Amino acid sequence: MWAPVIGRLPADRRIIAYDVRGHGRAAGAPPAPDLHALADDLAQLLDELGIERIGLAGLSMGGAIAQTFAVDHPDRLTDLYLVATAATPQTAYLQRAAEAEEYGVGAQLPTTLDRWFSPAFLAAEFAPVRYARASVHRANLADWCASWRALARLDTRLALSRLGVPTRVIAGGDDPSTPPAMMQDIARAIPGADFVVIPGVRHLISLEAPDRLARLLTPDY
Repeated sequence: MWAPVIGRLPADRRIIAYDVRGHGRAAGAPPAPDLHALADDLAQLLDELGIERIGLAGLSMGGAIAQTFAVDHPDRLTDLYLVATAATPQTAYLQRAAEAEEYGVGAQLPTTLDRWFSPAFLAAEFAPVRYARASVHRANLADWCASWRALARLDTRLALSRLGVPTRVIAGGDDPSTPPAMMQDIARAIPGADFVVIPGVRHLISLEAPDRLARLLTPDY
């Protein structure tokens, strides 16, 4: 999901992109009970790699994990980028898990892609759309539902006020899942946070607008 952005980041930066439990090559891993466990996974990964501090970017569920990591492990961050994410429980997340269990993951594909991509980008059937469609098709039901239920426990809104790390909050201008108003509330909760809207894109900004996102992730270049 991050490959188009990674290829556009400065070559002298070390970039680490890893598979969260239930995704990619971490499919079928024991499901995480909550986002704190997923944040601890990241801390353990950094320990294994011998890395003390990082600049952290997370999109969607990754943004929820990034927030939780920032709250649980604040001393390990140099800067933070929250992209198209939420900070409070959303009833829709539990509903999506329940619907997947009743009708299958594939039944959620049309509404999922509609949330993820703007109509013109989706209709053009670009490679990122084909990738996203294939990812949903091959998603494991248990992993899919576990991810939604962990995300449904997200509630960092009050804790964000304690963050002391430079933060940029990035929203897709046409994102129905985490609209700009929701993202702006997150930015307002974080002392000194910067808020940016990328117009004309929906939820999966890393696939639909990788150039613009890459520039926002490298403000010092």
